[in-house]
Amino acid sequence: MEELKHELEKLSKAYKDTPEKEEKVLIPFIKRLLELPMKERRKLLPTIRELQWITGKFAGFSSSTFCSQDRACFLGAVQFVCCNKREMDLGYHINFHLLCKLLSLYTPSWLTEYINDGESYMNFNISYEELMQLTDMGYIKEISPNRIAQMLPGYTMLKPSTPKGDNAFDSDLLLKREITLKEHIWYLFEQESSIVYYNDRAKEAYKKGITPRDESFSAALYRFSLDGHLDRNQLLKTTLSAFQRSFKKDMIGWFAALFEELQPSTEEILSLQEDMMQVFTSSYTKPVNVMLQQLKKVVTLEGFRYQEFTERATTLFFSSPKNSLLTIHSLFEQIATCHPEMKETCCITLCQLFLKKDESLQKKAAHFILKYGDAASSVLQEALQSYQPEMFQKVKESLAAFIKQSAEEAGIIEESLLPEEMPSEAIRICREDNRIALPGNKEDFLFQLSRLFDMGESWEIDTTIASIIAFHPQLNADDFSRMEPVFQRAFNIVANGWEVYEDLIATFLLEYERLWTHTNNSITGFLKNVFARLKEKDETRGAYDERSFRRLADWQPAYSDATCFTPIRQLWLEAIRKIKEGDTLPLLSTPTHSPAYIQATELVKRLAAYQKAGATPSTWDLQLAIARCAPEDKAEAVSLAQRLLKDEYLHLCQFLLDENTMPEPPYINQPAWVVAGLVKDPDTEFEAFRSFSCNTLPHHYLAGIHEWKEPKPKKDPYPTNALLLDVEFYKWKKYLEHNSRQLWQEHLIINSRYNIGDSNYMERLFSCYPNRPEPLVTQIVICYMDFGTPQEDSKRCITCALHMLLSFHCPLREMSLLLLGGSLLFADKTVRSYAAELWIEGITAGRIDNQRLGEILARILCMDIAPLKRFTTQIYESMYKRSAFHNQRLEDLLATLLGRLPEKPVTGLKQLLELYLELLNINRSKVTDKDFLQRLQAWTKNSNLKKVATSIIQVS
Repeated sequence: MEELKHELEKLSKAYKDTPEKEEKVLIPFIKRLLELPMKERRKLLPTIRELQWITGKFAGFSSSTFCSQDRACFLGAVQFVCCNKREMDLGYHINFHLLCKLLSLYTPSWLTEYINDGESYMNFNISYEELMQLTDMGYIKEISPNRIAQMLPGYTMLKPSTPKGDNAFDSDLLLKREITLKEHIWYLFEQESSIVYYNDRAKEAYKKGITPRDESFSAALYRFSLDGHLDRNQLLKTTLSAFQRSFKKDMIGWFAALFEELQPSTEEILSLQEDMMQVFTSSYTKPVNVMLQQLKKVVTLEGFRYQEFTERATTLFFSSPKNSLLTIHSLFEQIATCHPEMKETCCITLCQLFLKKDESLQKKAAHFILKYGDAASSVLQEALQSYQPEMFQKVKESLAAFIKQSAEEAGIIEESLLPEEMPSEAIRICREDNRIALPGNKEDFLFQLSRLFDMGESWEIDTTIASIIAFHPQLNADDFSRMEPVFQRAFNIVANGWEVYEDLIATFLLEYERLWTHTNNSITGFLKNVFARLKEKDETRGAYDERSFRRLADWQPAYSDATCFTPIRQLWLEAIRKIKEGDTLPLLSTPTHSPAYIQATELVKRLAAYQKAGATPSTWDLQLAIARCAPEDKAEAVSLAQRLLKDEYLHLCQFLLDENTMPEPPYINQPAWVVAGLVKDPDTEFEAFRSFSCNTLPHHYLAGIHEWKEPKPKKDPYPTNALLLDVEFYKWKKYLEHNSRQLWQEHLIINSRYNIGDSNYMERLFSCYPNRPEPLVTQIVICYMDFGTPQEDSKRCITCALHMLLSFHCPLREMSLLLLGGSLLFADKTVRSYAAELWIEGITAGRIDNQRLGEILARILCMDIAPLKRFTTQIYESMYKRSAFHNQRLEDLLATLLGRLPEKPVTGLKQLLELYLELLNINRSKVTDKDFLQRLQAWTKNSNLKKVATSIIQVS
């Protein structure tokens, strides 16, 4: 057998796939193999698998590439006579000619099952015609519908005459075999296939003049339905039935286009209208729109089931696009004209258009009701009354004769339009419902530790690490054995994982595990030499795999230039030190209330514990604790500090919590003072801190205060690489020599080299800045605010940023407002939805400068990097009519925005002006800004804007 393996290796490496070599080398070798029993032949399979790949080594780097086509052909033929169905993975390299020769020598029992395996891409390299020939020869007993549907679409494509030539098509090949049109063609309507691809290729060939006529499947089916090769009625019915199957969007779109291309007559449409109306349940809009357009041809004819259509069309109002709704409106108008008894039914059904935040659709519905409705009908009046809150003001006024209400009802409605009062008391930051509970006993702690890698909130990880410090002295060897699963998971993450923050957590946990193995000699097994095992793993990594194990003190993120993890690493090293030395003093920075706040009185108590013990907290721990201190109950906290603290701790707390207190020496922990100043008043650069060794970077960088730098004008509208900011500080090398590396903000470089996976740790970073997140927000705007085609991780990063700002209580300053404004114009709908919710909450809580946000939105739109339609659509979906108070604030926002747009109208301005006019009518307001009125006067000269701009001026 070893000689046979050696011969197999020698022959496969030297083989050239030519007819001569096939007859003189390959087939004789196959015949020799067939003389051996299957058990012996199967011993060649490992050798075949090894020979499939060519391994190269370069300076310690190894790589594997698939072998040549010649070798693959030889190995595939050998594999064919040695393996079972599951092991046959080289079938694609066996063509029809070679397969016939092999089958004449050996026919495996699994052949039919292998060919019918529609899920495998490794099947033989044969066409539909060759497959049928194998059936004629008797090698295949039965072909599955799935396999036929996969192979039939490519049947009409002809091989090009030259290697790089274009493919021609011949649909007459479908007529070659009777079974093709009698049975096989119908499988295309039942199974997933590549029909769309080949159909488009054939049409493209016709457009280029490669084929004299359209040889696509859709054109061929139309011809065959006319000349009698196919039953036309069956073809139409089968096409309609395809919409009820779970095909993908492109397949459904092809069937819809096919139905149009078949050009059904009015008689055929009337006979198929039941099947056509069933398509209304489709989740895709294209087939629904096609059916509506076809039914429009017969709506006035006798035999049209208008009552059934009216009932079935009801479901279309919720999900159909505007063009479909306009078609339904047109159909209803013809039904009401031809069948007067349906007028009221049509009116009531069309009332659903009032739910659409599109004034033109609402006007269509109102015009229909005015034309065909009965103002005396109580049923219609009641229906309109229920839709009244959703109507535009002009629409409501036009239907005044149909909407009747008593003086009492009118008073109630009038009262509901009055502005809502702002909450009399601000929502507290630290409440009982968001208090974070630490584990109450050892069992709770062990359970919490086991969930370390599955925790969804950043504060859970913080409290778990704090709990390790508290509970470690109580743990014994039995407890360690219960912790082994989480330690093993940490090992697997470090060895094989890719997520940066998860790797840092795992490295910390392995550092904690090392404390156990060094202090307890009874520990054996897998965890005894974890670090040595990880070093061995690193030796097997390729040259381009930057992942490697480092102890916590030396840890750095792989594939990333981010430095934002350095303070976190230093903080966790402090936790390891505490555990090692038996220091049970708590970390100062562990949050007391979600999402990341520390109650001011609790911070004072923790500092008092350190002061009493004569211990010095880590500077990173103290900085983070100050950054997380909740800005409430300040007087109580200052009073408590005066009783419990002295010297620097007392002065630091008084400066942080008392608005009127200025810095007072001693300044032993200088970084803590700088952070306290940034939290207290980021706009002020305190004179006392100028000489600090840690205060080396510009104050505006530490505080997140930056001026806009507009990108250079782009030639294309809405460029794909448009960014809002180009802040010089991000050129990190410029500040490298000035960086003291003593402050959290100095390490705040967040983006990875490849911008992948950053969203996984964004919440963690935000939890370090709950009071002043501006420096972090600035970098998010720079790195991820892309108005073209943003990456998925960029979308998640911005979504996470908006979510965290929504959970914080701090006012939104310039960079946060820039993030909010950009997000309201962002390409992703989820991002825009979060931004809208942030605006609603921020306006209610008084956290947002509405006028400044309007200015920012106008400035972005003037830069021509995002379409206005995104913002207008989002207003209609989630910001409009939230409450009377929000309507007034929305009016203010739009007034500021519109007043700062250029005189030349931006695309989509008309719809926003219509919305603004509606808000003026609802709020009973008028335009008072003279500059805005002048801009409106200029817009009246535009034919598209004249009507709405004039209406706004008249209201004012």
